[in-house]
Amino acid sequence: MNFINRLKFYLVGFSLGLVLIYTLFKDREWDWLPENKVKNFILENPVKINLKKDQSHILTDQFSKKIFDLIINGNVNFSESKTKSNDKKYLIEYDNSSGLFNVSFEDTICRIISIDNMFFKDIYGSEYLDTIVFMNRSNLFLKFDKMEKKFTNKFISKVEKYGLNQEDISKNLKSFNVNWEKSNPFSDLNPSYLGTINISNLQYEISLETGNNKLRFKNINEN
Repeated sequence: MNFINRLKFYLVGFSLGLVLIYTLFKDREWDWLPENKVKNFILENPVKINLKKDQSHILTDQFSKKIFDLIINGNVNFSESKTKSNDKKYLIEYDNSSGLFNVSFEDTICRIISIDNMFFKDIYGSEYLDTIVFMNRSNLFLKFDKMEKKFTNKFISKVEKYGLNQEDISKNLKSFNVNWEKSNPFSDLNPSYLGTINISNLQYEISLETGNNKLRFKNINEN
């Protein structure tokens, strides 16, 4: 067989292989890619920020959305990042916005250095507030919405007691408001969320648990 024919067979086989890989893995994220590895690490660990106490008014859901839109949808600019030391600095860019993050894979903590023209210094004292920026409501809902929904028997029993059904919960999940002080979103095993959900102008407290790409509804109480 001459070279041209061998090349044709190779290209046909290679193309079929690509189609097969895409078919089998199209719904999976490529977590092993450097960019996704960095972004997933930031999403799975506390995102901290240090600012003056008189700047605390910026800690709104809109500010959180700006940060997590960057992390989730943005691209890591590796050429402008500094990755030689243990504390790595990654520049993430998205939609005319950019953020610089200090990431320590050993300490499992990431810190916001700057967002656009706002800079946050590594200074600590009575005048400063060192805190976590939690995920905003819309991005948290998008995260939950991609997961397979599971309802415990206890949850189903209580839902029926309140005259509701599982569809009522799923349809109104977008209104879920997290109580971050009572939640444990950074647990290595089954992160948990406690908050309230609004259904037909009534408020219910529900507890959720995530793991293995599943969203488990654990308990519900009428407020």
